[in-house]
Amino acid sequence: MVVISASLITKQGKILLARQFLEITRSSLEGLLSAFIKQVDTIRQHTYINHENTRFVFQPINDNYLILITSKDSNIIEDLEILKLLYKIVQHFCPFGPDGTNVLKNSFELVLAFDDAISLGYRENITLSQILTNAEMESAEEAIFKEKQKAKMKEAKKYAKKRQNELNKKRVMEKKMNKEIHDVEEVQREILRPVVIKKEIVVENTTLVTESSVKLKGGMMLFSRGKRGMDF
Repeated sequence: MVVISASLITKQGKILLARQFLEITRSSLEGLLSAFIKQVDTIRQHTYINHENTRFVFQPINDNYLILITSKDSNIIEDLEILKLLYKIVQHFCPFGPDGTNVLKNSFELVLAFDDAISLGYRENITLSQILTNAEMESAEEAIFKEKQKAKMKEAKKYAKKRQNELNKKRVMEKKMNKEIHDVEEVQREILRPVVIKKEIVVENTTLVTESSVKLKGGMMLFSRGKRGMDF
């Protein structure tokens, strides 16, 4: 058998999950699944449909279909066996039904399990229990990987915080130094500022006689009007 794709789609044709094992374009895959939806209502007694040079092998799951797209000359018995295995995988990872939410939540596990069951279009000699064991190991590895990533993220945040503190301290120091430099420059400008000496004007004492009289010897009086006089 050669499996081209394994898909989960709704009965309305919406693709929930599609895993390709051979090269096929998205438009070609969508065209095949659209053709399946158009033909499936006419099939009542079989779980496969031949379409041109391909074959649809399918299993209804609630309101969805699990579909294998295989080559037309593949062994139908083997096709049904691999479909049965994939059906058990889907039931295990989506116990409440493969609706959009559950498929999206478990898409990583479903894809890995499909890859364990089918390789390059051919079925692997593997059981469901082996697939689930592999899934648990991969989950453990994923958990370890996530813990490492978490530790790296924590370390990166710690380094970023430390670096930010260093930059803040540097800015404070630069601000302080700039202030000190400014103060020194102010002092230097004060020292270098030229000194202006103010001259004091000294006025000699004079005697100004206005409307006053000076008594002279011998009983004589000398009068002056606003003129500067001399002392007698």
